[in-house]
Amino acid sequence: MKPVLIEVSNLQKSYFSEGVETPILHDLTFSITEGEFVAIMGPSGSGKSTLLHILGFLDRHTTGEYRFKGKSIDDYSKDEVARVRNEMMGFVFQAFNLLPRISVLENVKLPLLYSRVAEREWNRRAEEAIRAVGLAHRFQFDAVRLSGGEKQRVAIARALVNSPSVIFADEPTGNLDSRSGVAVMDILQALNEERGHTIILITHEAYMAEHAERVIHILDGRIDKDEKVMKRIRK
Repeated sequence: MKPVLIEVSNLQKSYFSEGVETPILHDLTFSITEGEFVAIMGPSGSGKSTLLHILGFLDRHTTGEYRFKGKSIDDYSKDEVARVRNEMMGFVFQAFNLLPRISVLENVKLPLLYSRVAEREWNRRAEEAIRAVGLAHRFQFDAVRLSGGEKQRVAIARALVNSPSVIFADEPTGNLDSRSGVAVMDILQALNEERGHTIILITHEAYMAEHAERVIHILDGRIDKDEKVMKRIRK
């Protein structure tokens, strides 16, 4: 049995403004093992992106417990939080977040600037990640010249460059046409099946969730359903 990567127990999240509490997440309990492809699915406003931010060390929960690789986030120092986020987690967002005036290669190398990887290894790692998403012919292209689908592939390569334990993808096809979206999802599915990366996908689209093997449905900040599903077969 594969080890547990993420474990959430009775997790709650609220935001406070001028003394008013707004609950977002309510008593979430689940675990994710290494190598799983999990979709967290729900309508807009259901709390799924808030949950991703907590799982990705970008935000903190209010009550309950979150353990990553067996260690409670409450026991991580600020420096450890930054190191884990940079070295063990990769992020792919809807907006790509690429620097437009530098090359694909330089964009993919960016996370390595803050890592403990020796500088002599940066080009090799970045080139390997770019090849993994099928963009070896675009190494020196400026990001501004790429199509939307290519930009998202670069974002995935950047998420891969530190060989993370988990890749978080937050609505990664939201700015793409359906054909490019399926191509991006096929890449994420291949990274899971062929390279063993844990993938946590945030989506409200059923066709995206079909690439996962498990779907956690979130409704009004609560787990409505947690089910194994038949994964889509890649062409």
